Amino acid sequence: MTINDQISTSLLHSDKAPNCDLYFDFVRTVNDCLRTAPYTRLQIAERMNLALQAPEEIDQTKLNKWFAPSQSLNIPMYYLPALLWATNSIEIVNTLLQPLMFKAVDQRAQMLQKHAELQVENEKNAILQKEIIDTLLTSGTE
Repeated sequence: MTINDQISTSLLHSDKAPNCDLYFDFVRTVNDCLRTAPYTRLQIAERMNLALQAPEEIDQTKLNKWFAPSQSLNIPMYYLPALLWATNSIEIVNTLLQPLMFKAVDQRAQMLQKHAELQVENEKNAILQKEIIDTLLTSGTE
């Protein structure tokens, strides 16, 4: 494989394994998000329960154990979207995707940006269309 092929190949499809030993980075990021979230840990646990609607309730103690490096208990990965929503942050996912050089993307924000771009383009086209009509109308009266 040439250097250009190696550079252009996504790490996701590469034969060379990336370093995915992220446990401590993951725990640090989650704890940072828990600390900077606009909610207490108890409120975050309650928000996770709202999002998951699971039969087993999450409480503050369980939340603390999941993200204490000294504990062997880990959060089930399918709880991750609820944790992201509960903390109002996608930084946790970005930490997990970092070895693959990917980032989580806010599709809603992208759609809003595209909408705004299209709106500006439509306004420019409307101005151009008016100028053409004005030119046609004034050139016909001369």
